Amino acid sequence: MKDVLSRFAQANLIHEYEMEVHFAKVGCQTRGYVAGHHRLVPTCGSSNEQVIYYMVHLMEDASELESDKRVEMIMNGREGDKYHVQIATSERTFRRIVSAADEVAKEQLSLFEYWMYRLGKVKREIFERTYFGDYCVYMKLRKLALDLFIQTVLHILNKAHKKVYGEETPTELVKEVKRVINKF
Repeated sequence: MKDVLSRFAQANLIHEYEMEVHFAKVGCQTRGYVAGHHRLVPTCGSSNEQVIYYMVHLMEDASELESDKRVEMIMNGREGDKYHVQIATSERTFRRIVSAADEVAKEQLSLFEYWMYRLGKVKREIFERTYFGDYCVYMKLRKLALDLFIQTVLHILNKAHKKVYGEETPTELVKEVKRVINKF
């Protein structure tokens, strides 16, 4: 299963370190693989032998079955078919993982909007000031992009430092990396 997930992530350019940073930011240890609107998430922790991964964007609805504490999902098929799938997980766990994946997707799509703006791909109407042309929104998105960039760099640095030296990255090095990034 790990091999299949790894191939999926590589084919969709989803990097493990990015998912680690995003899911840590939203406070969820159980990570899925998120690429904007496409979210492949587990039903429970990935070390659980009953874990099942599914695409949230294909889910129409989900609810808890009172009789046995399982969750039933209604999934949309390719040709309008509907599939009812029951999974052995609590609704609370299910909702927590889906909500975390939704938050990650929201951040990714916000960053996409910001980069479209930075690259000059947002069309502006002369007399219309919409959400997509609001300076304050772009400054907020700029801060989000910078924060995620710094967290990602520090996450990679810490993983490498632990592997080489067997300990957490020293505070002085973390401060220096942040100073260098914020200098530009």
